[in-house]
Amino acid sequence: MARPPRDTRRAQDEVVERPPWLIPVLVAAGVVVFAAIFLWYYVGPTADEILGIAPEATDRMDAVQVSIGDVQMGVPANYTRFAGARTGGALERIDLHVLLPELVPFAERMREEFDRSDPLSPVLHMRVEEAPNILAGQPRLELVYLPAVTNREGEAGPHGLRHYVFRNETGFNGQDMYVGKGPAGAPIILVCARDAPLLWCRREILLTETVVLRYRYKRAHLEDWKQIDDKVLALIATFRANAKPDTPPEELRLSPAEP
Repeated sequence: MARPPRDTRRAQDEVVERPPWLIPVLVAAGVVVFAAIFLWYYVGPTADEILGIAPEATDRMDAVQVSIGDVQMGVPANYTRFAGARTGGALERIDLHVLLPELVPFAERMREEFDRSDPLSPVLHMRVEEAPNILAGQPRLELVYLPAVTNREGEAGPHGLRHYVFRNETGFNGQDMYVGKGPAGAPIILVCARDAPLLWCRREILLTETVVLRYRYKRAHLEDWKQIDDKVLALIATFRANAKPDTPPEELRLSPAEP
């Protein structure tokens, strides 16, 4: 059997020495990487924050021009809840927040109030979104809500409202319905959670055939239901009045006629 060449045997017997600084450098690099991952996990932005879909209030007051379905609005940025909506343009929905009773938008000095979630919280949340299959108030009351209550006639409730209790086996378990009269006798329907910690009262209003306004506030403010409804509708009307028409692309703009 042939013996390996002497040079090959010498190479196999030699011990390769690593530089003395290599292991400390690798350990230090590992510590840095681990610390960066740790800090990112605990104090870095979440994926939702990076995408602009986590709540992030601002006190900027510049108008954001948005289009939700066939509804156009100019909304001051400090009314918006999410940074992603502040880019404007065509959106599926936009979420807004204000403080009761005057529907005051966010300001840094009021951050603690906007962060409240207790039963007396003054925060009112609004959402305008595309919803092509939702029913208007009256048919929704007759076809969806009344078949799910214990007493279709209801009973006299607080603050001039009619009170209905949903049956437990329905999808509205743990909620009550209050119905008041709006303009031209149209029903104002409020569905309210009965138990803590939610205790929200919510309402849905069709703005157009395909766009709905939803808003909610804590049940403790139910006594002001009419004033709240009027103010919310007036605020949305203001946003719609502030909408600017889309500017056509440069190549489609007509040059002024020469004399």
